[in-house]
Amino acid sequence: MVKHIVLFKLISFSGEEDKKSQLNELKVIFSVLPEQLDYIAEFRTGINFTVAGHAWDFVIDSLFSGKEDLKKYQESDEHQSAIRKASSIGKMKAVVDYEF
Repeated sequence: MVKHIVLFKLISFSGEEDKKSQLNELKVIFSVLPEQLDYIAEFRTGINFTVAGHAWDFVIDSLFSGKEDLKKYQESDEHQSAIRKASSIGKMKAVVDYEF
């Protein structure tokens, strides 16, 4: 099994309402992927509620049966479309992929 975790930290927003709106937009953009791609074993998105400078704002937590399915997901038109839609949101990104 392969766990694929992506964290986003927003870097460009005008205030808390704008930040909340951008986070909700990320949730809408990425949450549809498991409905579109049947080889995703598990998929969750979440908006962070912890207020701390070191905290990240948004997570995609997904599971695949192997590296091949992860690669297929990353290269899929649906995933690439989600990336393009989210590109207007200013953010930093961190990724962890591991096998277990």
